[in-house]
Amino acid sequence: MISPREGLVVSRSPVKHPPELSAAFEVARRLHRKHGKSYYFATRLFPEDVRLATYALYGFFRVPDEIVDTSPLRDAEDAMQVKQQLNAWQSNWATAYQTGDSPDPILRVTSYVFHRYQIPYEYSEHFLAAMLTDLEKSSYRDYDGLQQYMFGSAAVVGMMMAYVIGFNDANALHYARTLGYAMQLTNFLRDMDEDYQMRRRVYMPQDELANYGLSNEDIAARRYSKKFEAFVIYQAARAHSLYEEANEGIALLQPQGRIAVRVASSLYRAILNKIEAQQWDVFRGRARTNFPEKIMLMAEALRTNRE
Repeated sequence: MISPREGLVVSRSPVKHPPELSAAFEVARRLHRKHGKSYYFATRLFPEDVRLATYALYGFFRVPDEIVDTSPLRDAEDAMQVKQQLNAWQSNWATAYQTGDSPDPILRVTSYVFHRYQIPYEYSEHFLAAMLTDLEKSSYRDYDGLQQYMFGSAAVVGMMMAYVIGFNDANALHYARTLGYAMQLTNFLRDMDEDYQMRRRVYMPQDELANYGLSNEDIAARRYSKKFEAFVIYQAARAHSLYEEANEGIALLQPQGRIAVRVASSLYRAILNKIEAQQWDVFRGRARTNFPEKIMLMAEALRTNRE
C-alpha cells in the first residue's frame, strides 16, 4: 500500500493544455462517454482542464481493462495471448512516460497528464498489476485479499484523481483510496452475474460466502435465496460504510473538484439503492440509474456541497 507523505499538499491553478493534444483528448473523451456513463456525467462538473485530464486517465484505465475483459479465454493459449497484449501495453506505456510521446493517442495524452499533475508513476504500475491479476486469479479467499486487488484496480484511480484535482491535506489520498474501494465493491455487486457468466470470476470473498452457506455454485446457477439476500445486504452495508468514510474527505480536495467528486460518489452509491429495489437480487438485471435520477442526485449533491 502507498502511504501519503507527511505534509504533502498539491495545489492547483487552471491549466491550459497544449493545443496539439486536442485530438488525443477527444479520443479519450469519446471512450469515456461510451463506456463510463455515470462517471462521465459527473465529470461535466469539473473545470475544463480537470475534465480533460479525467478523460485521459479514464482512457488509460479502459484500454487494458478491455484487453482483459473482452478477449476469449478458452484455454491457456488464449490467456497467454491476452497476457502478451497486456504486457505490450505496459511496455508502450513505460516508453510513453519516459519520452513524453507515443503513436497511441491515449498513451500520449496520459503521459502528459502524469507529468503535468505529478502523478506518481507507481500508481500506474499498481493498476496494471491488478489487470494482470485478472488473467491469473478468478476468486479471493477473504476480504483482505480482495482489497489488495481493489487497491490496484480502483483505489489508485481515486488517488490519481486527487492529484489532478489538488488537495489541501495529504489525508485526502486516504479518502480517495476509500472512495475507490466503495465504487469497486459497488461494481462487483452490480456485475456479480455478468462477471461469472462471461468471465468465470467471483469478486466476493469466499470465506464470507461460506459464512452465509453459499458458494460459487450459487452464483453460477443464479440461485437467489434468503441466504443470498442476506449476503448481498451485508456487502452493500460495507460499501455504504466506505462511502460515508470517503465523503468525509471531500472537503480536503481543492474547491474546483469537490462537487464532481460528490456527484460521482452519489451516482455510484445510488446503484446500491437500485439493487435494494430489486430485493437484492442481482440476477434480475443490471442495476442502473436513469437520466432523471442522475439529475436529481446531482441536485442533491450540489445542495450538500453548499451546506
